[in-house]
Amino acid sequence: MNLRLLVLLALAWVAWRFWQQWQRRSRDLGAQRPPEAPPRKPGAEPFELMQRCVQCGTYLPSTALSRSGRCGRCSD
Repeated sequence: MNLRLLVLLALAWVAWRFWQQWQRRSRDLGAQRPPEAPPRKPGAEPFELMQRCVQCGTYLPSTALSRSGRCGRCSD
């Protein structure tokens, strides 16, 4: 009877240790994951850099400025 009790206690201790290791490992893996980026809306345009027109000071997307850094109104 005593031997059975000792074996049962040993098995319970081993199971408890495995449970602790599994919990610690799953907690550590959760902390290492990078945060997920928010989902993009379908059809949403990507971010575009805004720059200032050197003559009038209006902020426009950088693709709308001329090579000299002027907006359409100022480059005419």
